[in-house]
Amino acid sequence: MRGTGKVPLLLCWVVFLLVSCGGEEEPPADELLDLTGTNGGVVETLPEVPTDERYAEVAEGPLNLREGPTTESAIIIQLPARARVEILSEGHEETIGEDTDRWYEVRTTDGGRGYVFGAFLELDVPAPGDGTPVPPPTLELPGPSAAVPEDLDPVELLGISEELEAVGRRVEAADYLAAALAGTPENVGGYFHLSELYFELERYDDAAIALENYTQHQPESFWGHNNLGLAYIRSHNYPRAVAVLERAVQLDPEGRTGEGIRSALRLAYRNLIAAYEANRDSQGAERARQRMDAL
Repeated sequence: MRGTGKVPLLLCWVVFLLVSCGGEEEPPADELLDLTGTNGGVVETLPEVPTDERYAEVAEGPLNLREGPTTESAIIIQLPARARVEILSEGHEETIGEDTDRWYEVRTTDGGRGYVFGAFLELDVPAPGDGTPVPPPTLELPGPSAAVPEDLDPVELLGISEELEAVGRRVEAADYLAAALAGTPENVGGYFHLSELYFELERYDDAAIALENYTQHQPESFWGHNNLGLAYIRSHNYPRAVAVLERAVQLDPEGRTGEGIRSALRLAYRNLIAAYEANRDSQGAERARQRMDAL
């Protein structure tokens, strides 16, 4: 999706910025966020150890596909649970948290290459039958706070949601929209709008679920990842916020052109720095700050 953006919402906690991606006008150039860049260190490369044709499946996702075999390496994409990858080579063994495993160089079904930590893989699975990526999973949305009629189809539920939102009944509007999405998970934009309602209601855990669904279907969405990172900051899941925002700063901000792109990246970097600091990782925060200053 490469849409344009509405005027961004400013949520105050240090500097956290939430931006909507709907609407027709380019958002103001001074309200954005970023995260690409280098990691400021030497990246260890894996030895080229050829293997027989061998495949693995992501057992626990989303799993970061990185540019190098270290947790400091930039995130290329996030692989959903059940995604199949081809193992190209094996690397060094490492202990991360409570898990000890190897790094693997892998190729995705669309031809992308990168490195993943083996603790989250199921090794030696059959090759993908036709090379088609596994459809991203849909996370279960929260249930309604009040009864939603079961005899209404998704179109009717969506219409009622819009009517309720128009008169300021956001709790019920969110309930009806979530029910509509349960019947039409392919309505990708609906997940983004649902997250906006949850933000307004300060239901940040629920906003994160809605945005996880959105970004699974729109993995190149800058605003989806920026807002998802903010939802995780608000719900105090700082490690996940860092991972999501690191992905955000590698993406093109939808609806931005010219100087607006750089401003958006700086916005995302400020969120990323805050996430690192909340996670008590001062070195990570400083590296992100240096990348932001280099824009």
